[in-house]
Amino acid sequence: MLTPGERDLIIERTFIDAELEGRLRTAQALESRLVVHLTLNDVDDLAGHVAAGANHCEEPRVRRALEAVYDRLAHIEARFTDEEEGPVAVIEAGKPFTAKLGQYLAVIYYYTKIHGTPPAKADFQRFFRATPPVVHQMIKTLQSRGFIDREPGSARSIKLRLTRGQLPDLE
Repeated sequence: MLTPGERDLIIERTFIDAELEGRLRTAQALESRLVVHLTLNDVDDLAGHVAAGANHCEEPRVRRALEAVYDRLAHIEARFTDEEEGPVAVIEAGKPFTAKLGQYLAVIYYYTKIHGTPPAKADFQRFFRATPPVVHQMIKTLQSRGFIDREPGSARSIKLRLTRGQLPDLE
C-alpha cells in the first residue's frame, strides 16, 4: 500500500513503464492509503526504479522521500520472498569488500534491475570514468572473491551472488 503522495512521487520522479504507471494511477483508495495489486516481480521492478530515481535525484528532500519509499518496497518484498534465486555468497562479518568494490556490486544490481541485463564493461567505464584495464581487474576481483559469477569471453554474463540486503547503497 502506498499513500497518494508516494504514488505521485513515483510517477513524477521515476521512469516506470506505462502498464505499471496505469496500475498506480487507478489504485483503489482505502482510508489514507492506495491499494495497488502487484506481483513480487512488480514490487521488485518498482523498487529498482525508485532506487534509481533516488540515486539520480539532486534534491535532498525528494531523495529522502524516494529512499523511504524504496525501503518500504524492499521490506514488502523481503516479507514475501522465502528464498533467493541461485547460489548466494556468504559474507563474513566485518568489512567484506572495499567501498569501490561495493559500488561496482551496487551498479551491477541496479543496472540489471533497470535494463534487464547485466552491465557491459563499457557501462562500468562510463559510470566510474575508469579505463578498460581497471574495470577488467575489478570484475576479476569480484569474481575471485565469490561476489559474482561470469563467463569469461561472454558479453553481459555477470550474475550477482549477493542479495540486495548484502549490498551497499549506490553513491
